[in-house]
Amino acid sequence: MTDRLDMRRLLSPIGAERFFAEHWQTRMALLPLAADDLAFIRTSVGPLDPARLAGAAREGAQAWLANDFVAHSIFPVTPPNAAQFHDIGATLYFINVPLPALTDGLADFFGAPRRKVIASLFFTPAGGGAVPHFDKNENFTIQLTGAKRWQVGETPMVPAAPDGYTLGSSVITPALAPLLAEARRPPERTVDLQPGTLLYVPRGTVHHTGAGEPSWSLNLSYSPSTWLDLLHVGLQEQLAASPRWRGIVTGAGGDPAARDANRLPELLAELRALLDDPGEAEALTRSFLDRPEG
Repeated sequence: MTDRLDMRRLLSPIGAERFFAEHWQTRMALLPLAADDLAFIRTSVGPLDPARLAGAAREGAQAWLANDFVAHSIFPVTPPNAAQFHDIGATLYFINVPLPALTDGLADFFGAPRRKVIASLFFTPAGGGAVPHFDKNENFTIQLTGAKRWQVGETPMVPAAPDGYTLGSSVITPALAPLLAEARRPPERTVDLQPGTLLYVPRGTVHHTGAGEPSWSLNLSYSPSTWLDLLHVGLQEQLAASPRWRGIVTGAGGDPAARDANRLPELLAELRALLDDPGEAEALTRSFLDRPEG
């Protein structure tokens, strides 16, 4: 019996190689899970008790309410009030529940920092769901109980989206605004999730959901570390040790005499040599992946 999530087993209906070639960051994937894999996931999650999950969620829990008289509203959920929100038909969102047997397996499969993968739980009542939006994370949703219908874009509306966005909202981050201005909403597919199905949705892909019956689902979310992040952190740590790289920018224009102090050409040559060295490139990667913070 396994003691951690085995992503190769979960992706076996299409194969890990095909997943990376045809789906990763580009289009959704829908996969059936083997019965023993679903059983392991359910055991790892534990009882689907709102009060227990509200107490465990590291980043808090939320209740989403909306009806003919109340616009979409979000309320904080605590162990004492969790059952009340559940009983009145709120959608419940338990953010970052510690499930290392699941999250560590996913992170290690991707070669990603473990701190970047979290597990969250959703309870969606009959008639509940989410409005059209896209996320800034790579998301793997596993249906645990009940059923939920998803409408999912065929491709990302904003490839490699730096932030999430709810369609129609006036709140747009500066990083997303220029990308959203050029974006077009792709056609959507209808996907019905039953217990034991896994749905991968790339970040930037518009999706919205509805539940015809009470539904519990698990979301494994990878908040991406970009190649830009890796280079920035790795190079910053390595080059900051050099007094040459800590030198002050001088001679990029200005007086002709000052141009003699321009060290940029030789620093760029040094940087090219560093990046061309496989050992140095591996050191950059390790310095990034092994960081304990954020």
